[in-house]
Amino acid sequence: MRFTLPPPSASLTEARDSSHPLAGGVASAILDAIEQCDDSDPLAGAHERIRQALGGESRGAELFSYWASRSPGNPRGEMRYRWELCHRRGVRLPAFAQDESTWRAWRQAEQTLLERDPFEFELKLITPIVLTENIELLADAAGRGDDVARVLLDEALSVVRRDFALHVQGLEPWQDTFALWCLTRRLRTLGLLHPLAVAIATGYAASVTEEGCLPGLRFPFHKTPLVSASAQLASALVALGLELPLVARLAEFVARAQLPSGGWGDGSSEADVLTTLVAFDLLARIDPSFDTGRPQRYLKSVQQPSGLWGALGPEAPWLSSELVALFIAADQPFAHRFRWPYLPPANRDAKTGLPFFAYFSALAALFAELPGLAQSSVELGFVDLIGFRAFNNAFGQERGDQVLRAFAEALSEIDGTRSIRDGGDEFIVIAAPGRGSLEQELELFRRTWPPRFAHHFGAEVPPVAPRILTGRAAGARLVRAREHLGKGITELKHRESRGTGLLVSAGEIG
Repeated sequence: MRFTLPPPSASLTEARDSSHPLAGGVASAILDAIEQCDDSDPLAGAHERIRQALGGESRGAELFSYWASRSPGNPRGEMRYRWELCHRRGVRLPAFAQDESTWRAWRQAEQTLLERDPFEFELKLITPIVLTENIELLADAAGRGDDVARVLLDEALSVVRRDFALHVQGLEPWQDTFALWCLTRRLRTLGLLHPLAVAIATGYAASVTEEGCLPGLRFPFHKTPLVSASAQLASALVALGLELPLVARLAEFVARAQLPSGGWGDGSSEADVLTTLVAFDLLARIDPSFDTGRPQRYLKSVQQPSGLWGALGPEAPWLSSELVALFIAADQPFAHRFRWPYLPPANRDAKTGLPFFAYFSALAALFAELPGLAQSSVELGFVDLIGFRAFNNAFGQERGDQVLRAFAEALSEIDGTRSIRDGGDEFIVIAAPGRGSLEQELELFRRTWPPRFAHHFGAEVPPVAPRILTGRAAGARLVRAREHLGKGITELKHRESRGTGLLVSAGEIG
């Protein structure tokens, strides 16, 4: 089943060949910086994932061997993992990070906190990165049969769960929502920690103000509207498929907070790279009216001579890889970069693996609330199965469920769409805003389904064929469009169809 949220780093693999003026040079700079670090670096797991994405030679086996040679400390102490969490003791700083005495807080108001203890400040930033990247790396390798990775993953998970459970307390909005943001961008890790992600997200959703923002709780941002935390929470809610109308309010606040420079910052007129990353990423992926050029120009203006970007120092390769992936995504049509709300397998229909109708309702609410989505053109298809009742009567419900499952899998293979089980043998297919060509793709699907059905169930079995009614509507009218198509497809049941079914277009739905 292909109903998954593509990792935001997916486009990083395109960096070497991208026509974006920044991509190739930044990719080279990232790889050069990674070569300055060894396996003892806290971010070695992140560096390995970046290396793999950029086509470099994998060193995963060596890294896992190094981790396996170490012993974890007290599960509540700073050395609770087989890897370090900062550069405080026994880990050299790479040249690109310079000396900790030169570090500057990405949010100027926190410079005094940084100067008190630079490595404690580093922990605040990189711990969520280290944990999510390492668990993602281990989970991927374990899934491919790496026994060392499996042992390391199983050992680390209980401690990781305890660490993320601390963010459920809701004591520090930026830190908690940044950890949540990192978590919801790595799907294997999210699958392992999903209940905690939901707990963090729903807790902070309840704290959003009437203005649509999360305020700070502590010095130096006490009661200050936080663009960073608001954007991080909104992105996480989309990733989790939760509180989607609230996402629109948060996104509108973030959009209003953009500075004349094109960037974003917290509590001042100064933009910073990290807040700009999370705000840019949110709006570029859910708002088709958003101008992606402005933040790109700001980010280009603060790019370091090395080609990297840094918020503090040690995280520069990770941060730069996130930005270059975003630059490449921002160059794509909106339909390509649109971030579909995610739905975990446990919350999907057991027979088909597709989301229930409630997912459509949540999508419709998001589209109606966010102005850019409300005005966008969205294609839909309403689909049911001709001959399904006769098949069920002839071969039994269990075989009928197999037909539903195979049909859902085939529908889910249409790129840039989401398929939803409306009920019984009825399905809804929604294309990404502005995508186009759904009618043509469903026509191709209609023609290729019969041989697929015959392959699964036998050429001698009477075919179960799709009956499809397509249409287009503004994003704000998704509910009305679905009702229109649902009624219309009933009328098509009286039309003659062949073994390949039929497809009819309802055109624009007002």
